[in-house]
Amino acid sequence: MSGISGDELLKLIYCCGVLEERVAEAYKHMAERAGDSILKAVLGYIADDSWKHADALKSMAAALGAGAMDLEECRRVAGELWATTMRGVDRELAQTSRLTREELASMIESLADLESAVMEEYLMMLQAEAIKMLLEARPEANCLKMIIEWMAEDEKRHARILEALKSR
Repeated sequence: MSGISGDELLKLIYCCGVLEERVAEAYKHMAERAGDSILKAVLGYIADDSWKHADALKSMAAALGAGAMDLEECRRVAGELWATTMRGVDRELAQTSRLTREELASMIESLADLESAVMEEYLMMLQAEAIKMLLEARPEANCLKMIIEWMAEDEKRHARILEALKSR
């Protein structure tokens, strides 16, 4: 990731927002398909957090000067993890059957891996690069650093929640 330009970093921040938005849609969809009320609540909670992350990342990118991009540009900028995640979201959104606890159990490991990967691959990388390139010149932008750190903590919590569901 070193050597990334400021323009590419802004694009990556925006694309992470797009990814979080689509992940939120997938969690919301799974919550709607869930037959169990606790499962609905837990998946809805993760969806709400993901919506919040999407809005924050896209707002940050805009505040720092990024414009909107299409999905193909995001695929180029954000790479294979981004593209793979988007394909997984599309598969989930195509599902119409009731989500059973057994089906969720088989999905949990990949969902937990996704949460960990998003946290490690994107948020930690964004934090390090954004601090170096964008935030040092703008002291008021230190608040953005804190928000990115909190999003990374949320992603860790999401992974723990999913692991707890798996053991139910």
